[in-house]
Amino acid sequence: MKKTKTLLIGFILLWVLGFLVVWGITFFKKSSVRKQAAPATASSQNIAPVIEGISVRSYRIGLTDFKDDLPVLGTVKGSLEIGLKFEVNGVIEAINFREGDVIYKEDLIAALDKKDAKLKVDYAKSKLESSKVQFLAAKKKLEIFKNLYEIGGIIKVKLEEVELEAESAGLQVESARVELASAESEYKKTDLCAPRDGILGSRDAEVGEFVTSQDKIATLYDIIEVFVELGIVEKNIDKIVLGQDVKITVDAYPGMAFKGTIDNVFPVIEGKSRTLTVRTEIQNPDALLLPGMFARALITVAEFYNVIVVPSMSLDRTDEGYEIFIVDETNNTVSSRVVEVAYVTTDYSVISSGLYEDELVVTDTPQQLKAGMPVNVIDIQENIIE
Repeated sequence: MKKTKTLLIGFILLWVLGFLVVWGITFFKKSSVRKQAAPATASSQNIAPVIEGISVRSYRIGLTDFKDDLPVLGTVKGSLEIGLKFEVNGVIEAINFREGDVIYKEDLIAALDKKDAKLKVDYAKSKLESSKVQFLAAKKKLEIFKNLYEIGGIIKVKLEEVELEAESAGLQVESARVELASAESEYKKTDLCAPRDGILGSRDAEVGEFVTSQDKIATLYDIIEVFVELGIVEKNIDKIVLGQDVKITVDAYPGMAFKGTIDNVFPVIEGKSRTLTVRTEIQNPDALLLPGMFARALITVAEFYNVIVVPSMSLDRTDEGYEIFIVDETNNTVSSRVVEVAYVTTDYSVISSGLYEDELVVTDTPQQLKAGMPVNVIDIQENIIE
């Protein structure tokens, strides 16, 4: 009985001891958490809340050269286009060219059937020879009648008649000469020769065809100097003036550029296309550019040197003028400034005053951005012009 009582007391003491150990561990953990949380709470009361800046992209201002080129399309044409025609009527016997052939002055281009013209020449020659014989006979007769008149064999009236006959025979010789020259000229006109160097365009007649002096056989283009006709849409007309530089490219010679200047501005806008035609001369000594080629052109409409250029999207048009945001790099805030703009394009603008080299401007302005706001510059571009 005594042993049982002892075991029961021991069991109770062991249970009490275990409970005290568990309670002590739990109390210690809670106490540690309170100690760690107390300083954090205190320190948080002394730190101001962090304000995040608006993310912006920017551009570092530097002096640069700027050129604005207007892209347009056009067609190559010869500076001189001559319609080649025969001066006489006839049937074409031969054509000695193909489209695109380079032709030099006096080259034979085409010829008419010469039979009729040859007959006229032969007839004129025989007529001239006959008139010469008649003239010689008249001169001989005149000499005889002069001798007879001197010895009193004939009266003066008879001599005068013979003199008139001799004079008429002489005039017939001159007329025959003129007729022969005319026949020979007409014979030469049965050949169509190039009046100057150039390149031949399309053929407008064929062998065996009867043509008159009104029918065009071909067109001769002078290509040592060509011009390009360019179409300017109505909204860009105010950008075009005489003397502007033009760079021409054609598909036939990729990577090659031909330079010229605007030398003529047509006074009329085309009705259907609503475009203004301008013409630029191009030197073409190697005959690379051919009439009819499709041309792409860049017209230099504005050019500036050593100026400040910014993206046009960075400017905001206000009642006071153009406004732009400047980044203060010391405290990462922005301020607004009104600037003067010398030239504006869709992509870039030339600033004449209000900005300075090495300043940092905001290029893509968020709608909520205001002067004095903090910003987070996520990108700085050093050169915006390729």
